[in-house]
Amino acid sequence: MPDRIQPALLWIGATLAVLLLGATLFTLSGLYSVAASRGHFPWTSWLLELGMHRSVATHSLFVESPPPLDDPNLIRLGASHFQGGCVPCHGAPGERSNPIVHRMLPPPPDLSRSTQTWSDKELFWIVKNGIKYTGMPAWVSLARDDEVWAIVAFLRALPKLDAVEYATMTRTRDASEHRSPNERARFGSGTQSISVCARCHGLDSSPPVSNLVPVIAGQSEAYLQAALRQYADGQRESGIMQPVAAELDNSAIAALAKYYAGLIPALAAPSNATPEEIERGQAIATLGIASKGIPPCLACHTGSTGTFPLLAGQHGAYTINQLKLWQQGLRDTTAHGAIMAPIAKRMTSDQIRDVAGFFESLGTTAQPLQDKTSARKER
Repeated sequence: MPDRIQPALLWIGATLAVLLLGATLFTLSGLYSVAASRGHFPWTSWLLELGMHRSVATHSLFVESPPPLDDPNLIRLGASHFQGGCVPCHGAPGERSNPIVHRMLPPPPDLSRSTQTWSDKELFWIVKNGIKYTGMPAWVSLARDDEVWAIVAFLRALPKLDAVEYATMTRTRDASEHRSPNERARFGSGTQSISVCARCHGLDSSPPVSNLVPVIAGQSEAYLQAALRQYADGQRESGIMQPVAAELDNSAIAALAKYYAGLIPALAAPSNATPEEIERGQAIATLGIASKGIPPCLACHTGSTGTFPLLAGQHGAYTINQLKLWQQGLRDTTAHGAIMAPIAKRMTSDQIRDVAGFFESLGTTAQPLQDKTSARKER
């Protein structure tokens, strides 16, 4: 038996050596065309597709369970970023992708169809990590899983949208058609700065597209400029905001900050917080919790302290999400972030909910937010 095995092993080894040598010589010869205009051999495409699908399936096993993907606010947030970050390659209802993109290899798929073959966790993994050798990039901020899930939520809703519904959800029509003469004078009819911001944050005094998007109308110019520069420099992490801010020069940042600072915020929808939660939140906001090392929120967040944001009228869901990011160590890289991080980590989930509910409740009347904040603080 051993006499028969040895020649067989030698034959197998020699065959593998010849194949390896042949593959090496073929690679070095340059005969294989890497031109995107020619495409792959059928067996190459099959092998690459198989490897990609198996890799995504395996690595997505470690993805945590998703939040409710039918949440309208999560879907609308994802839709707004999809319009700016995904449409140029993948297209959208009523919007074709650029012909240049069609010559990519592989060409970016129509996401209204192709996403149905992937599970929620697989879509999350793809959006977050990207795919090598396809042109699909990884998410700008790998720490912001909350933003990635917003994209997944929208991708699940995308197949049900027609062109009109898509345009309404992404506010593409509002941003281009409802620009006032004053805005045209400031930003120009052909610039994209105000249109890009309006997709999420609203135009004139319209509310943000989602309660996961901050109310920036009426914030101070100093705060808005600081926030945009922090996103542009990568000090604040966000796969949604960093690409937008990175394209703005100093004059655009100043003009946008002035525009939004001069707006009157839209009236907020009634807060879902109970009267008891609002009362407890008001106590924390005005008095703090000294025994826990939690200072009064209104010591800084009155809208009159420069680069600290005004919290009155801010969406409760947004405030809760930001405080959770501080607790996770994802917002401590700026001067103000370093102040807030230890405070947020001392707060319980109930305290965060109460504070968020209190500040949200201040946005349901027409009184200027700074006045309402001062009035509540004096009580």
